[in-house]
Amino acid sequence: MAESLSYSYLEGGVALYPDFESEDFIGLDTRGSLALNENVFVFGGLKYLTDDVDLTALHVGGGYRHGLDARTDLWGGVTLEYQELDWNSAEVDDTGLGIRGGLRHQLTNELEVGVGGRVITGDLDYVGFTGTARYAIERDFKVFAELDVYDGEPGIIGGVTFEF
Repeated sequence: MAESLSYSYLEGGVALYPDFESEDFIGLDTRGSLALNENVFVFGGLKYLTDDVDLTALHVGGGYRHGLDARTDLWGGVTLEYQELDWNSAEVDDTGLGIRGGLRHQLTNELEVGVGGRVITGDLDYVGFTGTARYAIERDFKVFAELDVYDGEPGIIGGVTFEF
């Protein structure tokens, strides 16, 4: 298993998706994960974005990690996904299943990089991709930056990660 890659963490930050289907979304992105054993973990997240339209996306699920070498993990999981769009007192919401996965690599003792993807089903279905970098300020405290392509629309997320 990748020795420095933790699957027990909480992280949160600010998300910006300029020109997301004519909206300039800004908001909060929070995530967490809890390792149940060496390979199995539960994870989830909440994204709330706002402009003229409010977008809420919530996911929770279980995953499995497989160590490719001492610094690299391949992971995948299945999620239950909830999405809601609110605009001008109208609301659309949807619940579906998702498949998420990715590759994480500990480049140096301080720097982790990763790529990920997700396929979300339901009426508000979409495909998304991420590229993430986490830099350790302290052993259990990191800052992160992420490029996220959400349903074909690029966004950036920046924040902090607390590992436990």
